[in-house]
Amino acid sequence: MGHEIGVLCLGHSGSVVELAFNRDYDNGYFLASAGLDGVATLRHGDTGNWITNLTKHTDSVWSVSLSHDAKILASGGADCKVRVWDALLGKQLKKLTHNKTVACVDLNPKATRLLTGCIDEESSLALFDIEQSDKVPLMEFRGHHRGVRDVTFCLEERCVLSASYDRTVRMWDCLSGKRTNSIFLPHHVKSMELHHSGDIVTIAYAGGVIFLDPKSFEVLKHRKLPYKVTAASLSPNKEIYVCGNNKGYSHKYDYATDVNTQVYVSEEPSAVLALKFSPDGEVCAIGSADGSIILWRMSRKSASVVRDQDDDDDGEENESIS
Repeated sequence: MGHEIGVLCLGHSGSVVELAFNRDYDNGYFLASAGLDGVATLRHGDTGNWITNLTKHTDSVWSVSLSHDAKILASGGADCKVRVWDALLGKQLKKLTHNKTVACVDLNPKATRLLTGCIDEESSLALFDIEQSDKVPLMEFRGHHRGVRDVTFCLEERCVLSASYDRTVRMWDCLSGKRTNSIFLPHHVKSMELHHSGDIVTIAYAGGVIFLDPKSFEVLKHRKLPYKVTAASLSPNKEIYVCGNNKGYSHKYDYATDVNTQVYVSEEPSAVLALKFSPDGEVCAIGSADGSIILWRMSRKSASVVRDQDDDDDGEENESIS
């Protein structure tokens, strides 16, 4: 097992709680980050070079999502707002007001529809057509008993997958609005992502990581780990996955064998709060509690530090998992 090096990206003054890459990368790819400092940031995903800060949120930003071409970015936060941006220009295009903190957002590939989930007792999950209306959702999905933690489109946008602090992961039909499947976890979900192929969902919870088939809702693999898992991501080629923990370590595993092959840890470790693979699989981005972002390169290259412009200026019964 080797200790790895990466690119350190500075800029957030609060914890980085979510990361998002765009999927299409013919002309390069981009990385969005959500910070508890109230800022959503866009960077070049391969180098970490800063592009823009999106600063209209008046409280912490909890979630970000990019369209596949990276032209549109959505962000949600504790100001009870979802803001839709022209990502590269940094211009706000729409604002959707909610009643509670918006903990998660997900754009469909063409940024015509948007999912939002809130932290409240009713735990509503909403689907918006952002081309037609930014006021009233097309549909709401109700059934979680606590706040919604993560949400994603799946099965070619026919369904929605949500994870809640009630320790369930649920599938919803976008036509009827009804729940079609669910599983119950030992702990609430820390992160959930749909693989680029659309056929595997990676779910991190405190005790380990689960790989789920969204079509059959069967658990493909359940790896229990000897540390508190805070995030997980599966590489585009499905050969490796990375799990982060609350001590600041990110562990790389072989998917087929579950062998821990490498580990990344900073000189001053800070809890890992978000992980995301780049669309080419060359980078695993790590978001930390100290506000830093690490671009952990899957091939060894020299380490460097990238600062943003501001830094430069300042110097029902649920099926149990097996």
